[in-house]
Amino acid sequence: PAKGADNTASQTGAQAPRLRQYFPETMAWIPDAVTAADGALSLDLPVADSITTWRINARASSRDGRLGSVDAPLRVFQDFFVDLDLPVSLTVGDEIAVPVGVFNYLPEAQSVRLELAQEGWFELLGEPVQTLEIGPNDIQVAYFRVRAKEFGLQGFQVTALGSSLSDAIRKEVRVYPAGKPVQSAASGRLIPGQPVSESVRIPPSA
Repeated sequence: PAKGADNTASQTGAQAPRLRQYFPETMAWIPDAVTAADGALSLDLPVADSITTWRINARASSRDGRLGSVDAPLRVFQDFFVDLDLPVSLTVGDEIAVPVGVFNYLPEAQSVRLELAQEGWFELLGEPVQTLEIGPNDIQVAYFRVRAKEFGLQGFQVTALGSSLSDAIRKEVRVYPAGKPVQSAASGRLIPGQPVSESVRIPPSA
């Protein structure tokens, strides 16, 4: 389960939302489950934070060779949420405007305060807080401009504090160094008692 978001919601009067950060491609894969004597199976599973409809597929076989299967949908939804459209990857030095989708399926409008959590891996090129008015059953997009400074698997977190409902989301993006991998191979013979060395040439502009 995801941890709770650590932020203040006093400026909007909304309760601090739970942070959604568990987004697996496959929610569960349990190939060795065994039913009870009556053929029933009950499992407690943590549900992913994705706002989507999952496809549940169950297949079973009995000791005497009988087979069975069933498919069923599992809809995960909430009336107000935000989503991040992060790129597949970034390179150190890249400047991007990260789209934040704001989805309001409530029957009334909301005043929403979007807060970007400051992270050491990027430089913020705009304001960390944005406010917007979103109507009932409406979708809007806000943008946060950042410049990548550090490579690695990095997190991007936005909290949306609404006048009625709130949400918080954190996703990760892979940031690569500002360069390219260069591979080389060396061959030779190992002789007992003699050291082995190989020179690596790095261009002056690197």
